[in-house]
Amino acid sequence: MSPLPRCASLLSLIILAPGVLAALEALRQEDTLPAEAAFALDDACHAGNENSETGSCDLSLRQLRSVLAVDSQQLDEPTKNMTLTGSLGAALPLGHPSASKVYPKYPGFTLFLVEEFDAPLDLDKDPIWTWSDGGLKEGQVRFVKEQIKFQDGKMKIEVQTNHGSQQSCSNAQSEDVPHKPLVAGELRTRFNMFRYGRYEVRMKAPKVQPHNPNVDGNFVSTMFVFRDASFKHWREIDVEVTGRAPGAISTNILTADYQAKWKPSMQETDYPISYQHMNVRAEFHDYAFEWLPGVIRWYVDGKVVREKRNDRLAVPDKSAKIMMNLWIYHDAKPFVPFGGKHLDNDRFPMQCEYDWFRFYKWDGDHHYPPADMSSKSLTEDDMYLTSNNPCDGIPQIGEVLKNGQKLKPCKATCR
Repeated sequence: MSPLPRCASLLSLIILAPGVLAALEALRQEDTLPAEAAFALDDACHAGNENSETGSCDLSLRQLRSVLAVDSQQLDEPTKNMTLTGSLGAALPLGHPSASKVYPKYPGFTLFLVEEFDAPLDLDKDPIWTWSDGGLKEGQVRFVKEQIKFQDGKMKIEVQTNHGSQQSCSNAQSEDVPHKPLVAGELRTRFNMFRYGRYEVRMKAPKVQPHNPNVDGNFVSTMFVFRDASFKHWREIDVEVTGRAPGAISTNILTADYQAKWKPSMQETDYPISYQHMNVRAEFHDYAFEWLPGVIRWYVDGKVVREKRNDRLAVPDKSAKIMMNLWIYHDAKPFVPFGGKHLDNDRFPMQCEYDWFRFYKWDGDHHYPPADMSSKSLTEDDMYLTSNNPCDGIPQIGEVLKNGQKLKPCKATCR
């Protein structure tokens, strides 16, 4: 089969027109560019694809990467005149879906992003995902890239003893983080560009001790959306599986502006004693939430377990990052307030597993994610203190709020 029919069979939106060769060449050269230059290319319009009405790209290199997996050397001369037209929707879902799977459909939602974790993600080059170098004030864990592993068709986040040393400055926290006794991982999207939709994950929480899923301990295993934390707009919607009990699942919402420290008034949590019929450490389970204007619904194994509407705390309406992590609460004897009171039972390494992740965009949201998936479509507020680690090439713009003062964020270096 010649290259043209082969490409057309994969991408029905391909038509003959000039322009794609330069984009392919840029993609091929990307690995030789500095990180900041490569990300600039990702977000750039290339010639002939500027939209004069919207001021955005009809086709960015990030979009091209998502829909065209072919090198220019495979194309013969007539085929080199191809380009892509139409909306990004023609290439959905983004990420790494499985060609053999038929994905569920939900009225009013469009499947936008899928990660099957069948192959490793390059978290320094992936156009959507990256890693965090943060560390929660109330946690014993510092997040590092190496603790996010891709094995056996799963993403695995592992907590283990910290035998190394990390820079004190954390880009994800925008401030210095003291040395932590443990390391773990946090997968996150690069930008605050996700909002209303359905977020789903299939995951298995850690065993506190090997081979025994019934031993209670302390951990927090998550899938959530998050923005900014304490320095401007703290917005958070959580699914958290904890070490309190074999069926311990909590759902949270946090909303605050310019709050330097967490306060009970900024959080609403549904914290049931336990789901008695399930063991979240022994089996995989499906967790989801639908985030819509004025309402959030959480699901466990397809059943609604909570609905939250605008009342004491308003449902967030700002864009956010998607995150998944595993962490351990600090040792606050004799009482550990979150994650499980039997912290002394913990044995390391401890590992949670993610089978897949899916994001369905709500069809009524015409702003997020941006049509071209580029950061240039985001607002200045979206980009406030949005760097995740010192190697992501994202400038850290904004100020840290501390003790009533606005301070410059710390600076870490890429190693």
